[in-house]
Amino acid sequence: MTKIIFFDFDNTLYSHTTSSFPKSSLKALKKLHENGILTFLCSGRAKVELNYFDMRDVLLDGYILSNGQVAISNTEGILYEKTVEGKLKDILINAFNKKLYPIYFCTPDDMLLNYCNDLVRHVQNAISSGIPDVKPYKGEKIYMASAFFDKKEELDEIMSLKDEAEITIWHEGALDIVPKGMSKVSGIKAVCEHYNIPVEETMCFGDGDNDIKMLDYCGISIAMGNAPDFVKEHADYVCKHIDEDGLYKALKHFKLI
Repeated sequence: MTKIIFFDFDNTLYSHTTSSFPKSSLKALKKLHENGILTFLCSGRAKVELNYFDMRDVLLDGYILSNGQVAISNTEGILYEKTVEGKLKDILINAFNKKLYPIYFCTPDDMLLNYCNDLVRHVQNAISSGIPDVKPYKGEKIYMASAFFDKKEELDEIMSLKDEAEITIWHEGALDIVPKGMSKVSGIKAVCEHYNIPVEETMCFGDGDNDIKMLDYCGISIAMGNAPDFVKEHADYVCKHIDEDGLYKALKHFKLI
């Protein structure tokens, strides 16, 4: 029996086509809550980014953010966190300070951008988000870094970190960087351990490259109809497109609402 469900954010819970949360998805979250099933966001987003969206009707019990680097319960606070450390941290701070390419750091309460250009503005607009403030790095905890590239040299420079980091491209000009071995699954494991829920009683919804490990891990995995085929291959079930009430219909199919 499913006891907890993890939902990706972009184009899973939130539609960038309509710039809204589908009403059917909000209804589904409310019904899951009434049925005693825990609901957690599981996203590459930073905590502060959620302020760009009207989350008032999005009924969640907690959040796994920065691609599994931190897990937060609405009632208990931080359940788990993993920060960027060591060689990877040194390399990222050097890139940030020398402005080798646009990059921002996701910290517990902020997003720090080293510099802004047209590419940054274009990418952030594509994900319905504002531009992080350009600020110096002053030693804050770093959960995740996101970098932007529009030249092969910049991409090659970032990809050279692959021995130290997990790198996920989420836009033709942007990617996320977390420590090697980390993913959304890291946060999911921590949350399930906290609530004493076995993996067999978990479910997840996703649509992107950074959801693949989550889809492979959870007891029941559902890919959105709008996901690319290479993501759908990792799911137990493929639902309808987000704008066709896919999430709601999938939960009805599994008799959870």
